[in-house]
Amino acid sequence: MPSKMPKFTLRINQESLEKLRYIADNNFRTVNKELEMLIKTHISTYEKEHGVIKVENT
Repeated sequence: MPSKMPKFTLRINQESLEKLRYIADNNFRTVNKELEMLIKTHISTYEKEHGVIKVENT
């Protein structure tokens, strides 16, 4: 069954992608899950400094 999660296309240079794959492998994650973790960590850090971001329909 297809996921109902939104899709996001990322354009990235080859070297950065290979480094990201390396990091993801070392963390036993897929590149997608590694990016999700990085994004969640960044949002959490931002919200600690600036307050919770209010988003409608979540």
